[in-house]
Amino acid sequence: MASENITEFPIPPDYWERLVANAYEHDNRADLNILKEYDHPALGDFNRLHRLNLTHLFNNLVRIKAEIKHQKTTSSKQMELLRVTLHQYVEAIKDYRYLAELRKVPDSVGLQQRMALEGAFEELSAPYSESPERNAPYNTQYLTISTKTQSSDAVREFLRKVLPNVLSWSKDEREIRPHEYQHHGMPEIYSPFLNALARFLIGTAAGASLVVPMVIMIFQPSLNKSLITVSMAVLLFAFSLAFAFDAKNEVIVTATATYAAVLVVFVGTSSSSGSDSG
Repeated sequence: MASENITEFPIPPDYWERLVANAYEHDNRADLNILKEYDHPALGDFNRLHRLNLTHLFNNLVRIKAEIKHQKTTSSKQMELLRVTLHQYVEAIKDYRYLAELRKVPDSVGLQQRMALEGAFEELSAPYSESPERNAPYNTQYLTISTKTQSSDAVREFLRKVLPNVLSWSKDEREIRPHEYQHHGMPEIYSPFLNALARFLIGTAAGASLVVPMVIMIFQPSLNKSLITVSMAVLLFAFSLAFAFDAKNEVIVTATATYAAVLVVFVGTSSSSGSDSG
């Protein structure tokens, strides 16, 4: 297979100095006011480029396969090419899978990272300006390697939309996105107060989900009433877990089974107490 010519993108003489400056002067730049969670080098998704690379390697393997089948033989040179291409293909798959597992940064953080790079390397921010089609290579999804994740559920999302900005916005995000904050935009990061309120509401609802059915079954107790109450309570509990929280199937099954077991034990205990008193 013929070797392919690769044209290197022209590099300005001062590129290397600006590259070092961008890395070493990061802490001294006042314009990079980014949440500590995302204070790392910009990580681009470049999903289409990975697809391009994977498809190209796939096609190379297809060419080798077709040639071997047609020739009914191979050679040392071709086997070496096959080994290298297979290795590159597997590594490309690993890279693609790894990037797919990384979290996306909030849009505001990604925009700041992009603007910082475009300011540091202006020649790459809009290359081929003579072309009628806009070319903005820094326009990609930005990712984070941070393992810190914020709990996302229906309760927090509801509070994020209804709470006043002074309560739903964190201090750090106010400093990063002052324009959106002043114009009543929604935060991308939950504030400590919002998280605390969400935990309080979820905890209260969890307690009520046990207390309310028990109270209902205590007054004018009967077996039919208890069975209906337990059945409805379990259905509502499972429904809440499934639609309000992003929980795994096994977690939902375990929690619902535990909840049902507690209510059944209460019914059994109440029935025994009623029989003894009678």
